[in-house]
Amino acid sequence: MNSTATGPEETSSDSSKPAANIPAGSTDGNKDGGVGAGMSASLLHRLAGPSTGKAGLARDQTEITKVIAEASEGSKFYQNEKRKDEELSKKIEMMLQLRDQLIAAGADMLGLEAVADKALAELEASRDLTQTIVHIDMDSYYASVEMLDNPSLIGKTFAVGGGVLTTASYAARTFGVRSGMPEYIAKKLCPHLIVVKNRFHRYSELSGQVMNILRRFDPTMDPAGTDEAYLNITSYCKTNNVSPDECVQKIRETILEETKLTASAGIAPNKMLAKISSEKNKPNGQYCLQFDPEIIRDFMKTLPIRRVSNILI
Repeated sequence: MNSTATGPEETSSDSSKPAANIPAGSTDGNKDGGVGAGMSASLLHRLAGPSTGKAGLARDQTEITKVIAEASEGSKFYQNEKRKDEELSKKIEMMLQLRDQLIAAGADMLGLEAVADKALAELEASRDLTQTIVHIDMDSYYASVEMLDNPSLIGKTFAVGGGVLTTASYAARTFGVRSGMPEYIAKKLCPHLIVVKNRFHRYSELSGQVMNILRRFDPTMDPAGTDEAYLNITSYCKTNNVSPDECVQKIRETILEETKLTASAGIAPNKMLAKISSEKNKPNGQYCLQFDPEIIRDFMKTLPIRRVSNILI
């Protein structure tokens, strides 16, 4: 598998130690009666939010999750997430009970598995590996724009937003701060956090420049927001006799040259795989998933379900 990556665009100049480096305790039931006592692991994960897979965050977020749970407990947000967690748990329990009932009633499990295997084989046979799809994702976009216009923020633990954060610098992410997080919780994780107000007009202006660059490589490219887009570079690569890696490297270099902003990219046979691949070498890197069915299956087997878009759990 081909990959290209450089080091993070931001390094923390703060001497404070990230919460992620504090020895972590168990979040699964927390039998010692500490923060999160009595909370299920799934509830703790819900409280942590959907952005726990963002680039730059600590791999072990146990202590960070405990701080979030402590700050959230008793709030409307907490009560809503607890309700959704309980509803999901009931659905799972009902499905397991139905499975057990079917088995007890003598359901032909081998026959059902054979039907499922046949359906999977038919889907596999229809897999299209002829198109080269790229997902371009600007790195910590709002924060990067703020650093571009205010270089004094470079290396600082700062976030963009107000009330709820829209993004966080990579330095702030080492403390567990991330997009979608309430500002008051972010400041519990990182008391010295700087919060910069959103400037949507500026983000939109630079986004337009980026999208115009991408159209040079695929006139029918598909924007997926202000900071990301999908391209089909099959025709471009063939016409210009370049490999997908070379094409994407040129795209990223052009974005950097003309906007002074970095972008990461994923190269794959379809949009879903390209989006997942774009996270592999963030920030300022690219990853090419080989167009081989067996390699693709192995790639997907290692992924948490939450990494696949449009699956809600």
